[in-house]
Amino acid sequence: MTILIPLLGDQLSFGVSSLAGADPANSIVLMMEVAEETTYVRHHKRKIAFILSAMRHHADALRQAGWTVDYVRLDDPENSGSFSGEVARALGRHGCSEIRVTEASEWRVQAAMAGWAQALGVSVEILPDTRFVT
Repeated sequence: MTILIPLLGDQLSFGVSSLAGADPANSIVLMMEVAEETTYVRHHKRKIAFILSAMRHHADALRQAGWTVDYVRLDDPENSGSFSGEVARALGRHGCSEIRVTEASEWRVQAAMAGWAQALGVSVEILPDTRFVT
């Protein structure tokens, strides 16, 4: 059973809850550069470049630590432009039977995640984000 672990651009940590306790041998980490995230509010171009660079470096660090990373670049001609679209494409590529994800820091992304089980027909485990003091 392979688990898909979507990792968002503001979750670039080895200590994020979706990776904690996951087995790198049976997991695919999905990292996505999607247009939806670069255009929903105005961002300075350098900020976007910084975030994408940080994501690419973290993907390399995950690979070096033994994780399998499926990285979707913004300029991928088949990029759907949304997290939900890219999660669906990754499920098709890898045949994963489960999604394990850390809750999003934004309500609109969290709402999309909450709909994945029904829309995609797989089990979805949304874990609390443990990186912040509450």
